[in-house]
Formats: sequence, structure tokens, C-alpha cells
Amino acid sequence: MLKKATEIEKTRGMAQGKYIEPNFGDNKEEVARLIVKAIKEGKKVAFVLNAKKETSYLFADILNFDYSKINGDNKPIVIANLDENIGLARIRNHAVNIKNQLDIPIDYITGGLDEYPITGNVAGQYLEEINPDMLVVFGVPHAFPVENFKSHSIAITDGPRLVEPLKDLGYDNVIAELDAHSKTLGTEEIVYSDFGSMIRSAIEWEK
Repeated sequence: MLKKATEIEKTRGMAQGKYIEPNFGDNKEEVARLIVKAIKEGKKVAFVLNAKKETSYLFADILNFDYSKINGDNKPIVIANLDENIGLARIRNHAVNIKNQLDIPIDYITGGLDEYPITGNVAGQYLEEINPDMLVVFGVPHAFPVENFKSHSIAITDGPRLVEPLKDLGYDNVIAELDAHSKTLGTEEIVYSDFGSMIRSAIEWEK
């Protein structure tokens, strides 16, 4: 896993050998409205949580919304690397905590939190048959094969220096969540994320 993670960073992430200017990404309100509008209009929207370790507590907050307030007949597809049977006890416990605290059911588990270098591809293989209209990938979005899809694609990352590489991979919109590591240090509960809050606000605006 460590070798695969290093390979991903060198080929698709921040460690490609050139200086990457920090970038805070697209407007969070506008992108949140795009997601809510797509669900409201009945489009197939897939959320892919592909996170690592404690940062999963922040990225999971992006899933913590009530889709029935938007369109009760159109549940988003939810995919996550939250297998509680894989990894060290602490890592497995993170997966258990998050699954217990999520308000939206998970449709497909891709693997464990320590397997983020490969679970992005597992999610991609699952979604190829579904062919969603919109992809929302967060955590380690550069480990997801976004280039294989024609869907409108949105990435949420914790690194301002990943915004440019994610755009280069083909994501239409990229959002940067700041301070993911400091916000989740030592926690055992899902924590507030700026973009999760923006989605919940957009739901209220669309009513």
C-alpha cells in the first residue's frame, strides 16, 4: 500500500517533480448548488469517499445530508472505503464509527481506510456499469480514475497544491478543504467540513 500510495503521488498528485502553486479551488457555494440541482432533477449522482485514516471523519461529513429534502425518489449512489474488517484495530474502529454516524446508507464498500491507493480503482470499476451523470470524489480523489468517465466530475481534496493536478486529471470542479488533519486529530466522531455545510445550505436554498 505504501509503494502504491507513493506511485500515485508521483504520477497523479503533488510529488510530480515540479512546483505547484497553492490553489483553493472553485467556489464552494456554486459547486454545492450544482450537486443539489442534479439530485433534484433526477440525475444519477455518485458520491465516492476514498479517504485515509482520521481525515475520513471530515470527508464523511460531505455525505451527511438528507437527500429526501431534495428529491426523495432519487437517492445518490454512495461508495466508501469503510470496510471495518480490514486494517489495524484503530483503522477498523474509524470505519465502524463513521458508518454508525452516517445518516445516508452506503451502497458499496470498496475496501479499508488503509487501502485508499487501490480503492479508488475499485470504485471506478463499480461505477463503469452504472455510468453516473455526476461524480463527487473526496478524500484522495487523485487515486480515482476520473479520466475513464464522461460524467461531470467534482473532487474535494485536503491539499491546495492538489487542485491543479486534479484539474489536469480531468475533474471539472475541484474544492479544497483546509485543515483536515488538525480538525480530525484524535477524534472519533464525524467533524464539520466546509463543503458538507455548503451542501446542507444549498438544500435549504433550493426548497
